[in-house]
Amino acid sequence: MSILQGKDDIFLDVKQKFWNTYKTGLMYWPFVQLTNFILVPVQWRTAYTGLCGFLWATFLCYSQQSGDGTLKSAFTFLHMKEASVVERPPGK
Repeated sequence: MSILQGKDDIFLDVKQKFWNTYKTGLMYWPFVQLTNFILVPVQWRTAYTGLCGFLWATFLCYSQQSGDGTLKSAFTFLHMKEASVVERPPGK
């Protein structure tokens, strides 16, 4: 993505975010697969894994744009967005 965006140092994102993203994936995917094999019926396992993969891809896109590769940054972003919606008065 850094090449397509025309960045000078194409490895900067990898240097800054790889280990955080890798550790986040190590926390996310085992939980997803554990719940997949214990709680999800056989006929829904592929759809469940696809949904979890979509959520992971969304997290990766957010992390590439503005995050640091941790779930904390994503939750902070969501919390800030909620707060701005609550604080904003309704328009007339």
